[in-house]
This record gives sequence, structure tokens and C-alpha cells, in this order.
Amino acid sequence: MNIKSLLTKALVLSVLFAFAIAPGFAQTKPIKYIGNADTLINSNKTWDCDTIYFLKGKVYVTGGAELTIQPGTVIVGDTLNKGSLIITKGSKIHAVGTPSCPIVFTSSKAPGKRARGDWGGVILLGKSTINQPGGVANIEGIAPGALSEYGGGTGTSDIHDNSGELNYVRIEFAGVALSLNNEINGLTFGGVGDGTLVDFVQVSYANDDSFEWFGGTVNCKHLIAFRGIDDDFDTDNGFSGKIQFGIGLRDPLVADVSGSNGFESDNDASGSLNTPQTRAVFSNMTICAGSDSATNNLFRRSVHIRRNSHMFLYNSIVMGYPTGILIDGTTTEASVKADTIVEHNIVGCKYAPKYVTATTGADSAAVVNLLLTGADNRFYADNTGIRLTSPFNLNNPNLRPATGSPALSGASFNETALNNAFFTPTTYVGALAKSSAQNWAQLWVNWKPTSTVYNGLCICSTTAAAAVAEEEDAIVASNGEVSIYPNPARGTFNVNVGGYTGNVTIKVSNMNGSVVYNKQTSVTAKSVVNVTLKNATAGLYFVTVTNGVQSTTKKINILQ
Repeated sequence: MNIKSLLTKALVLSVLFAFAIAPGFAQTKPIKYIGNADTLINSNKTWDCDTIYFLKGKVYVTGGAELTIQPGTVIVGDTLNKGSLIITKGSKIHAVGTPSCPIVFTSSKAPGKRARGDWGGVILLGKSTINQPGGVANIEGIAPGALSEYGGGTGTSDIHDNSGELNYVRIEFAGVALSLNNEINGLTFGGVGDGTLVDFVQVSYANDDSFEWFGGTVNCKHLIAFRGIDDDFDTDNGFSGKIQFGIGLRDPLVADVSGSNGFESDNDASGSLNTPQTRAVFSNMTICAGSDSATNNLFRRSVHIRRNSHMFLYNSIVMGYPTGILIDGTTTEASVKADTIVEHNIVGCKYAPKYVTATTGADSAAVVNLLLTGADNRFYADNTGIRLTSPFNLNNPNLRPATGSPALSGASFNETALNNAFFTPTTYVGALAKSSAQNWAQLWVNWKPTSTVYNGLCICSTTAAAAVAEEEDAIVASNGEVSIYPNPARGTFNVNVGGYTGNVTIKVSNMNGSVVYNKQTSVTAKSVVNVTLKNATAGLYFVTVTNGVQSTTKKINILQ
């Protein structure tokens, strides 16, 4: 067995502290394997963007522990074991990226080989209200038990429970269908309270629902569901949170065997009268099938409200599906007739007779008439009537309303359900304003994750990467502690080489992977090397010290 094979075997066996290259990643940064099967994180941890974190199996943050993930960090999930991250009740995640440095959960496969369902997904569990017996339940997709329990319990639930923050986060190629109606979604919420902050989250290429809420009261803004296979936004088990500014964009060639929708909403799986009822409130959503003519017969509806759900939808655009809105079931129809569900929407659908449909209950005709002729709804045959800029370009979509679009006006926030400080009043309908300056779906967003290169540097733009080759290398962090000072610096700084001895190379790279400094020198343990960057622009840089066998990289912030 050669030295490389011995190194790799030793690293894998060490598991929690191993550093190696994941399949499809050939970068100069270490990968830290987390777990092998079910792994518990029961003390506070910080994941830094200097390392790619590889979820080997289901990783549970539990026992009140808090996991902090720094901006620009990449986390990948193992394909074989369907690596997943589960934040259990009472624990927290602090995944706060920035517009230029989002946090990315993605496939471990190489560009061009990634696919839906490559890994598990992200699950947040909390202590807020749900409508299941006893006020608790076990989340779908993982084995029932204490680690999968969500909901605070009858009389002890906390609607303000706090599971942490997800901010400027991307989740790509997640979702596992373990059995019928037993799936891990891209991002799953179970009984999550409104003390949790969720803002600017994109779920792409999910193998089940992109976002699903099982009960809870969490509020969310700026969500994107991109090219998922099942539903974009799914609400169940008494979810009563608020969501504003959301995009659902689909590939019309791809649909789930259960039928795919933009929205799917149930009170629960049986359509019971259990309380609290599902009363989620959505405003300023743009739901687009990615075509004026869906070509998969399992592509169903922009909005499917059923099973006694009382979901509200306002100020939104729904277009491109064979059916616009389906009101399903007598209890759901009764709610619409009482004018409690859908208001102020523009619906664009190629199949004109199916703008709005309802089941054959006693109220179905009244429901269809109400939504077609009242409630300030406006309907058009296709996108030429709605006039979004470029809604069907899946490689570079632009869902902003163009000049003359009816979506530029018509919004109303006078409804009782919108009388809340959470909602930001707009004059326009849909997720985006006309002004490019107000376009929140850019910079941190990635419309081409199948080809994105993740090279282990902090992901601070979708192009901040060097070339990727598919090879097996082992890069081991040095035993010594490399340090950089001062940091931040103004072009000149010192590198303490830690435990390195002999000939080393010190290399400095910018966020685009370009090398701006490269020097070979001979050092002894704890030598200090002075580095001067000439004409370096302000920003984040990466300093790598290597002797050809060992390698350590540190960040430095260069000031002007």
C-alpha cells in the first residue's frame, strides 16, 4: 500500500478530525468529516469557512448545543449515507452568511454530476405549537425517537421558541424519499417558533419539497425554491407562520410521482379538525412553472389548498401550471366562500378554463365565481398578459415585472391577516419590484449549481473558485499553529509558520482564486515571514503555507 493510501485510510478512521478531499473536490483546503452514522453534537461548535464540512451521516445538534457556521462556509452531504443536519428541540443553528458570502449546503459530487437527492437535507425542530395529539410528533424522514421529536407539547408549547438563524443560505441537491409520505425535504421545519430568523434562503434541485413546514409559527422572508421535484412550499400540521417575498421556479419537464405544485397546504394528512389549524399567510410570492405549457402530466397546480387548510395567499403571481388554483374539499371551500383565503392575486395560466377550480362540494361553484370575479384577482392567458421580464429562462431567470405589467400595481395590505409589523407593504404584486436596484434575488443566489466549482475557499461569489479536477489527494493540516498578524492588515503582515521546517511555499490568493503572492523560503519552527502585497485591493485573502506534504490556510482581511 503506498503512502497516499495509508494516509487516506488513517484519515477516514479518525472520522471527526479527518482532513481529506471529498469526491469531486480537488482543492487546497481540508475537509472535515462529521460522523459516520448518527452523530451527536452536544457542545457549542463553530464551523469556519477555511474548511469544507462533510456530513457522513445524520448529524444532530442536540442537548441545547449551538452550531455557528461562518459566512462563506461550504457543507457537503455524503451520497451513500444521505448526510443530513438536524437541529433538535432546544438547540440552535447560527448560519448567518452575507450577500457576498453565503453559506452553502450542497452535494459532494463534482460539477456536472450532481443530482437531486445526493444527500439528506437540513431539518430544524422546535417547541412551538403543532396540531398533532399531545402537541408533539416525530418529523418525517428520520427514525422516530427523542432526536426527531418536534412540538412543545400540550400546554407547554412556546410560539416564540428560537432555533437560531438562517440568513443568506443556499441548500442544493438535497432531499430523500425514504418511503411514501416519509421524506427529508430541502429545508424542513418542525414546530419551529417565531423567535427563529429565516431570511434569504434558496433551496435548489430538491428531491422532494423545497420548503416544508410541519406546524410551528416561524416567519420567513426572501425564499427561493428552484427546480425542485415535488412542491415548492408545503404547509402542514397547523403551521401558522408568515412568509413574504418568495419565488418558486420549476423545470416543466420534472415532476414528482405524487404530482407537483407550487403550494400544497393541508391541515394535516387526514384533513382533520385538529387545532391549531394550518393558517399560514403568504404575500408577495411569484410561482412560475418555467413554461406556459407544462410538458409533464404530473405537473399539476400553482396552488393546491386542501384537507381543511386555511392557508392565505395575497399579492402574488401564480403562473405556468395547467391549473392555477385548486380549492379541494368541502371544509376548504367553505373557508374560501367566507372570504378567508385568497385575495389580490394575478394568475397567469395557459389553460384558461382552469384558472380556478374546486371540487364538487356544495360551495364549489360559488368558490370558483368568487375567485374569478371578485377578490380583486386578475387573470391572463399567459405571460404576455402578465409581462414578467424573462420568467422561463431557467439559466438566468428574471421575474421582475416589465413596463406595462399589471403586476406593477394592485397590491393591498388592508386584509386582517396582513395587519402585522412583519409584512412590508408594497404597491406591486409578486416577489420582485421592477427596479433592478430592489432585486433581492441576485448576488447570493445561484441559478447554476450543477456547474459551480467549490474549491474550499470561502464561497464569497458563485465564481470564487479555481479549477476542479477529479482526483484523490490527502492534504493534512500541520501540527503547528500557523498565525497571521496584524489581521486586518494594510498590505504588509507577518506569517508565523508554526511547526513547519525546511523549504516551504507561502502563497496568497484572492477571492477569485488568483495568486497575488507566491514565495519559496527556508524556515525553522516558529519562523516569522514578512509578506508585502503590492497594489492589493481591499478584501478577504487566503494565506497558504505548504511544504508539499502538509498545508495550512488562514484568512486575512486586507484594508485599503
